Amino acid sequence: MSKFLGLAGVFTAAFLAACSGGSDESRTLHRGNDGEPLTLDPQKTILLVEFAIIMDMFSGLYVANEFGDTIPGLVTHAETSDDGLTWRFTLRDSRWSDGVPVTAHDVAAGMQRAAAPATLNENSSKYFVFENGAEVISGSLQPEALGVEALDDQTLEIRLAYPMPHLEGFLVNNSYPLPRHVYDIHGDAWIQPENIVTNGPYILSQWRTNNFIELTANPEFFEADQVCFDTVYYYPVSDRVTGERMVRTGELDLNTDIEGSNISMLREQHGELLRESAGYTAEDILFNTAAGPFVDVRVRQAFSMAIDRRFIANEVLNGASNPSFRMISEAVPNAAPGLRLSYADDNMETRRERARALLIEAGYGPDNPLTVVYQHTPSQQRIAPVLQQDWALIAPWVSVEISVGDAQFHYSAMRAGDFTFGNNGWTPVYGDPYASLLMWESRAGEINYSRWTNPEYDALIEAGLLTHDAADRQRLFGAAEEVLLEEVPHAPLTVPVNFDLVGADITGWNANPARQNRSRWLCREGLEPIGQAAE
Repeated sequence: MSKFLGLAGVFTAAFLAACSGGSDESRTLHRGNDGEPLTLDPQKTILLVEFAIIMDMFSGLYVANEFGDTIPGLVTHAETSDDGLTWRFTLRDSRWSDGVPVTAHDVAAGMQRAAAPATLNENSSKYFVFENGAEVISGSLQPEALGVEALDDQTLEIRLAYPMPHLEGFLVNNSYPLPRHVYDIHGDAWIQPENIVTNGPYILSQWRTNNFIELTANPEFFEADQVCFDTVYYYPVSDRVTGERMVRTGELDLNTDIEGSNISMLREQHGELLRESAGYTAEDILFNTAAGPFVDVRVRQAFSMAIDRRFIANEVLNGASNPSFRMISEAVPNAAPGLRLSYADDNMETRRERARALLIEAGYGPDNPLTVVYQHTPSQQRIAPVLQQDWALIAPWVSVEISVGDAQFHYSAMRAGDFTFGNNGWTPVYGDPYASLLMWESRAGEINYSRWTNPEYDALIEAGLLTHDAADRQRLFGAAEEVLLEEVPHAPLTVPVNFDLVGADITGWNANPARQNRSRWLCREGLEPIGQAAE
């Protein structure tokens, strides 16, 4: 109850703030978000709760439209060399929210900063595909050596180390420009509300930690007249039941997650609010392969075998997720077909017997019991006790304690290697297998929380990146995934179905696998875009 009252109080405060001064509340959008962001710096973000807000504030070379499809953002024209390694983009005339022109130099600076070690961007490994990307990320070359160059104010060139057939999709969330004229003054503090400038539909006005984030329309945005809402509030809604209730009562316009046990009720009673789609996200169990018992692959395999994924997905989560027996969601385009854990169809007793034998082989037993701590985020409150029981059923000398911490604490511990095993989730930011597989490369750095490395895996990924043939690429990436399924640095768990609750009067919301739903495309029934209303 305290969580509900706290969130309601937050909402009330923000609602009153939005309504003060006679503003039109119909043009204010209230969005529930699945947690508190760690950062809103577009060159540092790693969490979906951050991307949701950042996509409202910034436009890269490409953006996602209302259906989640990739369309030009800053780009007006693009051309590619015959070998697919050099791309040249012509940029539109556009401005930062303070009126200063956005240039190709800003885009180049943003991408160079994202790859630079000094930025401490966990996702910098995504830039390995660029010319000199590995050397820049490792620090052996300066950021300016990255294969991205402003040829003049309106022309940007990207040079790749590997052919990348899905470069436009990659650039949606990986080509945000940096306002150099602000960054040069404020450094990393440029993102604070008192300093920030943006080039997207909205600008950050307020950020009250664990309370709300307020965005207001950016009049300098190149399509400002087509935006419908002049104010957008984001609330960190960690309690899914509360979020559902607030959408049903109209306190929130939308919320991006639901409680699985309520799916049937929501379908029957509030079907007009429920939006569903297959998802790219893969939820898994992450093992620390650098220290502790999970250094031994037999222990990882045993714990993976003992998980009753079908029971968790179908009974505990009530269909909110599907059981997963591979590392990549089947919804990801071009994922190799037919891959799954070798024991996926074995009955649970057979799997437990095999898990018990593996642990005995690894040296555990009545005289050497295995006790471990499983760390999880609040989103796993219902799953964690079931997992604990699954692992306890392996043998009476297997004991698992569970520990819960908020997402910020949880992933900070993962980055620091201060964990034994815990829950994890990954949503590729573009529709291609490599967007998931890159995290297990030896060169991936901090994003490889498990600290697992494998030369065979690295070689397969390298070969897949180098090939121009789509079928070979899929086969090689599939072979790499098979190595993961044997070595299980992460144990597949579930693939969540995307469930969103969206107010019946909200238009423009289209469920899609990558959950690309920018406020730019949303409106309220009966409203017209700001520009048309002004006319």
